Amino acid sequence: MCAPPKAPPTPAGERPIAAFDLDHTILHMLAANHVPDEAKELSEDVVTFEVNDVEYAISVRVGTTALFEALRKKGVDIAVVTCNLMGDEILTALGERCDVFEDVPVHVIESREKGAKCLKTLGLKRSKVVIFDDSLNAWVPEDQEFVFEALRYDVQALAGFLNEDTDEGDAKVDTELGYLTSIRESLLSFFDVAKIDFDDDAASDSSADQRADARAECRTDDSAVAVSDVHADGPADVTSDDATDIAPDDAPDD
Repeated sequence: MCAPPKAPPTPAGERPIAAFDLDHTILHMLAANHVPDEAKELSEDVVTFEVNDVEYAISVRVGTTALFEALRKKGVDIAVVTCNLMGDEILTALGERCDVFEDVPVHVIESREKGAKCLKTLGLKRSKVVIFDDSLNAWVPEDQEFVFEALRYDVQALAGFLNEDTDEGDAKVDTELGYLTSIRESLLSFFDVAKIDFDDDAASDSSADQRADARAECRTDDSAVAVSDVHADGPADVTSDDATDIAPDDAPDD
């Protein structure tokens, strides 16, 4: 087991926080029989679990564990905000794989409306907050400035690129495999800035500039890594973050 680093205390008493989406952001969950054979080449691990005698598989995006470890070491709280109805089961499975995923609070959003996710409603509003999500429109407008919009992670589409055996497909796979590592420092650097006073316009403007710079870094070479939507059928009582892999419910568009 990889034990989480001990987080240092924050001087102001209020800890910064990073809120993570799950599906297509830091992982891709599918019914186990829909997972491509190449998944282990395209993720840092494939974790399985069962619910109601149905086996599911989680392809964990390369660099996710290292990012969580770095955030914990920096004294940043981590939370999950997901539209996947099995969010708790997913984090339990990940926590059995590595301790860094243990004790992460999971907020499951049942609504499929745009703007269904809200920091204030969930009690996650902090003076330093970053949201990492592949869907900007899943969040209320006032929280969208905090969103670092992740390039969509789709292990099925990546397997298709791998099997194309073309220079373009290989480039997309290579870029994906290094994606989280390439943006990690930009994400972490946001938490180095001075504490933001939401009543101080100048401080808020400065923070917004920092987030904009980091978002630009996260979206570098978007055309090289954006992958097409590949849907798989699954049980209708479970819904993924964008509702493409497990159920056909309407969900916020990117």
